[in-house]
Amino acid sequence: MKRLLLLRHGKSDWNNPDQPDKGRPLNDRGQRAAALMGAYLRQRGLTPDLILSSPAVRTSETAQRVLIALQSDVPLTFRPELYLADPETVMEVVRGAPDDVATLLVIGHNPGMQLAALKLSAGDPAGRRDDIEDKFPTAALAVIEFDIKSWAAAKSGDLVAFDSPKALV
Repeated sequence: MKRLLLLRHGKSDWNNPDQPDKGRPLNDRGQRAAALMGAYLRQRGLTPDLILSSPAVRTSETAQRVLIALQSDVPLTFRPELYLADPETVMEVVRGAPDDVATLLVIGHNPGMQLAALKLSAGDPAGRRDDIEDKFPTAALAVIEFDIKSWAAAKSGDLVAFDSPKALV
C-alpha cells in the first residue's frame, strides 16, 4: 500500500505588492497553520518517508514548519516542476516517486493540488470529496491511499482524510 499526502502551502504574505510570486513568504497565519498541520501528521502517525515540494518561498517555509512539528528528519526535495503545477504535473511527480517510499508528502499550490486530489481519489470512504470540490484551503491536507506496490501505478485511490487548519482548531 502507498499513502499520498497532498498539502497546499500555508497562507502567504501580500504586504509587499512588488514581491515576485515565487518569493512570497508565509504570513503569521500561514506559519501557524503549517506547524499545526505538521503536528496533525505526527499525531495521526502520518509521518512521510519523503517530502517533495515546490521551490517557492511559501512552500519551502511550509515544508520547514511541517518538519519542525513532525520532529523528524524526513528527506525534503524541491522539485521546480511543482511550482504552480497543473494536476497532470503533480500526478507525474507522484508517479515518479521511489518505490521504497510508502508515505509521500507533496507540498504545492492550487488549483493543481485540488484537482490532483480529485483525479487521484476515486474512492471516498472519508466522505470528503465534495469538500475538496468546494474548496482546498491554504494548508489543507488530502490523504489518499492506493493498493499498489509502485508509485507508477498511482491512478485511482481512496480519499481517507481531508482536513484544514480551520477544521482542526
